[in-house]
Amino acid sequence: MLRNLSFPPSFALPDDNCQIRTLNELRADKPTVLLFFRGAFCATARRDLLCYADIYERLRWAGGELVAVSIDAPEELHRLSETLGLPFPLLSDADFAVSAQYGIYVSDETEAGPQPHGEPGTFVLDIEGRLIFSQVQSGPKGAASPNEVLLMLLYMQHNEGRYW
Repeated sequence: MLRNLSFPPSFALPDDNCQIRTLNELRADKPTVLLFFRGAFCATARRDLLCYADIYERLRWAGGELVAVSIDAPEELHRLSETLGLPFPLLSDADFAVSAQYGIYVSDETEAGPQPHGEPGTFVLDIEGRLIFSQVQSGPKGAASPNEVLLMLLYMQHNEGRYW
């Protein structure tokens, strides 16, 4: 569970090209969306990733960045990124350590996907790294829409990257 709601925990995770990426490097002083997804096995997760890919250029135009995280191995994430043509980095939290710090629920479903796998979560950080929005789900359905997230970034664009 997030202990400090103002500034979420930093991390260093391998991306889909096996390069270690840190939250600070990925944020690079811009509003950032952290999208935790169930994994490459999940059709709902693939749909959501494609929806974010569709708005990615608008999200970048609004000054933001997007990073997606799952428990999949970097090689699996690379295949997923190539298959879907995703323009944003995918990070591997194979041991669930970062997901746990962010309060991501472990799925209790035992019939689909690798175990454990996390349920979806969306976090939006402002230019200073403050948490301005979070939604952690206990199942795969009902996430904030990519367009709702885009509206938050557009609002921050008019406030020099800050939400308040």
